[in-house]
Amino acid sequence: MKVTRERLPESRVVLDIEVDSERLEKSIDAAYKRVSKNARIPGFRPGKAPRQIVERMVGREGLIREALDELVPDAYGQALEQEDVHPVAQPELEIIELDPVRFKATIPVQPTVELNDYRSVRVEREPVEVTDEMVAEQLEMLRQRFATQVPVERPIQWGDVVIGDVVASVEDEPFVEDRDAEFTVREGQTLLVEGLAEAFIGMSRDEEKEIDLDLPEEFPIERLQGKTAHFVLTVKDVKEEQLPELDDDFAQEVNADEFPTLDALKERIRNDIEEQMNRAADSKLQQEAIDKMVEIATLEFPRVMVDREVDELVRENLGNDRDRYMDYLTRIGQSEEEYRASMEEAAETRVKRSLVLLHLSEAESIEVSDEEIEAELDKLVEPAGEEAPKLREMFSTEEGKGTIRRNLLSEKTLARVKEIATLESEASDQAKGEEPPEERPAEAATTEKEDAE
Repeated sequence: MKVTRERLPESRVVLDIEVDSERLEKSIDAAYKRVSKNARIPGFRPGKAPRQIVERMVGREGLIREALDELVPDAYGQALEQEDVHPVAQPELEIIELDPVRFKATIPVQPTVELNDYRSVRVEREPVEVTDEMVAEQLEMLRQRFATQVPVERPIQWGDVVIGDVVASVEDEPFVEDRDAEFTVREGQTLLVEGLAEAFIGMSRDEEKEIDLDLPEEFPIERLQGKTAHFVLTVKDVKEEQLPELDDDFAQEVNADEFPTLDALKERIRNDIEEQMNRAADSKLQQEAIDKMVEIATLEFPRVMVDREVDELVRENLGNDRDRYMDYLTRIGQSEEEYRASMEEAAETRVKRSLVLLHLSEAESIEVSDEEIEAELDKLVEPAGEEAPKLREMFSTEEGKGTIRRNLLSEKTLARVKEIATLESEASDQAKGEEPPEERPAEAATTEKEDAE
């Protein structure tokens, strides 16, 4: 079998495969036997007609086409092995000639990644400061959680809880029909669209009102964007939120064991906000650093990786329910092709980030030991109490440990990204009187893959 090979952009390889005459004749003979068993040829029982008779009836080209179903996959598999090519998805096949059989296989292969000077990336971490206003805001939200609701006979005011009906249509096409809805009208917070919350202010129990409101250009239902909607509002009940006093009794109501005083509650809230802000600052720093590493990296990858990432984004947004997916497309007024196209940029970004992180972990020799996996398992099952043994058994499968290993590898790689971007590792080495780690060529991780392709 004669095979020629060509490298294409986007991590693709084209194999031009020509089947030798001996293999072709064997395949034609096998095709003849299959055809003769199913063909009705006068004077012959099924499968007994001579080859020349069958070939005269369907033609040599017809037998070759029949042979292709088995011949092409076999020849393709042998060509992959012969050329040491490792596909990441199914090839595109094109028949060039029938006699002799010659076809082309365009094959997506492993990406090529060169990180280049990724250790030069620097990002300044945002400072973290917890203000008294932040603590007060969280306390207010906590008070609202512990608020009591008391029915009132007066008109609706800001902060009231309303029970009622909201019905809306555009050009006589209904798009909202929410009966007996319960919601709070808060000043400065939008209720579905601008102006709707304000429309309830001053209404009383058993009152009905009709208003027209303009839908924003970014409204979720695309066909309704920028149009005027007609709303019918009915108030069925009005309740007033009564907030608890901010004192030690309130702190104990939240959790008497942890917060004997209001000051103790405030301290916990301050610490939680600070921890959350630190995590957010670290995450933002890591993301900016990764994006900078993507910018300086040389990346080449097959289109199929973006398609798969789009599939993943669709699953993350809408799950695996096909009917739900199609209903959502109808609501937003997009075809499946348009919706998927809108996700391609995000999917491509995710692919690039993933490739950089994968190869950075290899370039930095980041690994996860069995001991680290066991320690993580201990942390996972500890809160389960008596159910811990069952939970450990569930996570102790190869698949479960593989998931833990990937998560730990991702955490360690992101931590290394932060070190690189903030010079933390170099500062630590200097404090210990050690030399910074020896630079390792980032492209070394891909050399074997490139040679294989």
